[in-house]
Amino acid sequence: MGFTISTNTRVYFYCCFLALGGLLYGYNFGVLTGLLLMPSFQQDMQIMDDVTSSALISALMAGAILGAIVSGPLADSIGRKALMALGTIIFIFGNVLQVGAENIKTMYGGRGVTGVSLGILSMVVPLYQSEIAPKKIRGRLMSIQQFAIALGTCISYWVDYAFVNVPGSTGWRLALGLQLIPALVCLVGLLLFIPQSPRHSIDKNRMTEALETLSMIRGDGTKSHNDVLMEFAEMKQNISFEHKMYKDHKYKRIFLSGAENNRRRLFLGMSVQIFQQLTGVIALLVFAPQIFQATGLTGRDAALFANGLSGTINLLATIPAMILIDKWGRRPQMIIGAILCSICICVLAVLSAVHGFAYNSSTSVLQPDIPTVNTGKSGNPLFLIFDANEPTIGFLIVMYVSVAVYSCTWGPLGWVYPAELYSQGVRAKALGISTASNWLFTYAVLQLTPIMLEEIQWRTYVLFSVMCLIIAVVVYWYYPETNGKSLEEVDLIFSCRFNYYDVDVHHPQTAAAALLQMEKAQQTNNTLYRFPFTPERTLSINRHHGRRSFLPQHNFASITTTTTTTKPTNNNTVISTMDNY
Repeated sequence: MGFTISTNTRVYFYCCFLALGGLLYGYNFGVLTGLLLMPSFQQDMQIMDDVTSSALISALMAGAILGAIVSGPLADSIGRKALMALGTIIFIFGNVLQVGAENIKTMYGGRGVTGVSLGILSMVVPLYQSEIAPKKIRGRLMSIQQFAIALGTCISYWVDYAFVNVPGSTGWRLALGLQLIPALVCLVGLLLFIPQSPRHSIDKNRMTEALETLSMIRGDGTKSHNDVLMEFAEMKQNISFEHKMYKDHKYKRIFLSGAENNRRRLFLGMSVQIFQQLTGVIALLVFAPQIFQATGLTGRDAALFANGLSGTINLLATIPAMILIDKWGRRPQMIIGAILCSICICVLAVLSAVHGFAYNSSTSVLQPDIPTVNTGKSGNPLFLIFDANEPTIGFLIVMYVSVAVYSCTWGPLGWVYPAELYSQGVRAKALGISTASNWLFTYAVLQLTPIMLEEIQWRTYVLFSVMCLIIAVVVYWYYPETNGKSLEEVDLIFSCRFNYYDVDVHHPQTAAAALLQMEKAQQTNNTLYRFPFTPERTLSINRHHGRRSFLPQHNFASITTTTTTTKPTNNNTVISTMDNY
C-alpha cells in the first residue's frame, strides 16, 4: 500500500511553503539593522552619517511600494503562482547585487530591486494563501506568513549579532548572502509542485484545472467528493456572476461604492495595514539596539543581543496567534491587541520620562562593549544586560511584552484581514493598493521615529499609545467579522444588506439561500431593495395588499436542502447546473 498524503496535510504544506516569501521579507527587512552597525560595512560603503542609512531604507521602501502596486494587475494577468516565481527571481537578482556591491551606488540599486520583489511577495503570498485555505482554518494558515516574517527577522538579528565583529567584508556579505538559500528553494518548489489558485483558474475559465487543484486540498482527494464539488460550485457561482455583471476588472471599480461596496472594502484593507505600522511596535523593533543603549544598556554586543531576544520573543509569540486566531475571531484580537499595546507603550513613556531615557543621533552608531561594573568582564552580553540598573531592565521587559502582544494580534492580522475582504475581480488589485499603503506608512514611521525620539523624546511613546487607543475604537465601530466565512460569504457581507456589524451572523453559502434571505429582508422593509429587473408589484386580495415576491416561484428551500445534503455523483452535472445560475 503506497504512502498517501491527506488533503489537509497538503494544504498546510502549500501554505507553509508559500510563506518562504514571508521569510525572505522578514530576513531582508531585519538584516539591515545589524549591517548599519557593522564597522566593516560602514567602511566599505563609506557610511559617515544617518543620511546614507536613511537612503538605504528609502531605496528598499520605494521599490516595495512600486512592487506592491504593479503586483495587482500582474497577479490577475499571469496568475498567483507565476507572479510569486517572478518576485523570487527579482529577489535573487537584487540580493546578488547587494552581496557583490563594491560601492554605495550598487548597494542602492540592489536595495531598490530587492524592494520591488518584497513588495510583490508581501502582496501575493497572503493573496495566494487566502484563496487555497479552507474557511475554518484560513486565519491559522495565513498567519503562517507572519510566523515566517518573524522567523526571518529573528534569524537576521542573530546573524547580525554573530557577524558584527567579523573583520573585512566577509561578515556583511555572508549576512546578506544567506537569504539566497531559501530563495532558491522557494523558486524550485514553485516551479515543481505548487498548484495554481483554483479561484484564478475559474476566473480564466480553466475549470478542469480548478477542480483538480480543489481535489488536492479538499475532501478525500477525489474530484467527486461532495466538499470539492460544493466549493467549486460556490466559487463558480460567485465568479460567473461577477463576469456577467462586470465586463472588465478595471481599477476604477475598486474605488466605487455601488452594490459591491468596494470603496469601503478598500478603506478597511488599507486602514488595517496602516494601523499595523501606527501601533509603533515595528519602529521599536527596528530601532531597538539604539533605544536599548539610550536606556543605559552598555555596549554594542549587548544591545544587539537584546535585539536578538526581541526577535525571538516576536517569533515565539506568533505561535499562540496561529492557534487562537480562528477561535477568537478577527475583531476581538485587533481590539484587545490595540488596547494592550497602548498600555505597554504608555508604561514605556512613563519610564522614559521619569528616568530620562533620551535617544540622540550619537546612539545611531553603537560603541563596542566595555567591562561591566561588577564583574569586570566583557564579551558576554548577559553580564552586560543583567548588570544594568532596574529601570533599564524594567524598560526591556515592558518592551518585550509589547512585542509579544503585537505578535499575537496585529502582526498576523495585518496580513490576514485585508486578503479576506475583496471579491475575486478586484482582490489582487485592491490587495496591491493596501499592501502599498503598508509599505508607505512603514517608510513614514521609520523615518519619523528617530526624529521624534530625539526631538520630543518620551512623548513619542505617548503618541503611539494614544494612536493604539484610536485604533481600538475604529475597529470596534467599523470592522466586520470575517472569521469562519468563505471568501464568497464575506463578499455577501458587503454586496448584500446583511448585518455586517453582527459578528455572529451566519451568511448563506449558496445563491439560492442568499436570495431567500434577501426576500425575507424585503418583506420586512419594502424599500430595502429596488432591483430594476424585478419591479415591485402589489396585489389586492380582499382589501389586503401584499407584495409579490421578486423571486421566481421555485422551491428554493428544497434546492438548498438537496444541494447541502445530497452528494453529487457527476462532475459535469454540477458544472452544468451552476451554469444555469
